[in-house]
Amino acid sequence: MLHTYSTIPLDFCAKLRIIFPMGINQTIGDIVKEACRKRGLSLNRLALKLGVNPIYLNNVLYGKKSSRPLICKIAETLHLPDLPNQYEIYLASRRVENKSHKPTPVKKGSKKSNKSNKSHKGGVS
Repeated sequence: MLHTYSTIPLDFCAKLRIIFPMGINQTIGDIVKEACRKRGLSLNRLALKLGVNPIYLNNVLYGKKSSRPLICKIAETLHLPDLPNQYEIYLASRRVENKSHKPTPVKKGSKKSNKSNKSHKGGVS
């Protein structure tokens, strides 16, 4: 059965890291890698089982790409029922981090204008 995912408030996610019973912060990739290791599977073998490219799987697991459907397939395959919710928390925390790290906008008119150069039409003075 594929799992559904829920929307988690961003203020909650801003303060939350995915913490597990052992008290260790883990990434989604770490969780899946550990589950594969316990089952004697490599990530390449898992990718084959899921019908996806191993590089794409790695990109999803380590945050370079996002794919909720793939995470749900992984959860089902590896019997990790909490994985989709943990993934949602991870995605929400990334949105919060991206909002808090926006570059400072450049004010209009702060660049020096070249109006004086426009009066000369291609000639050398």
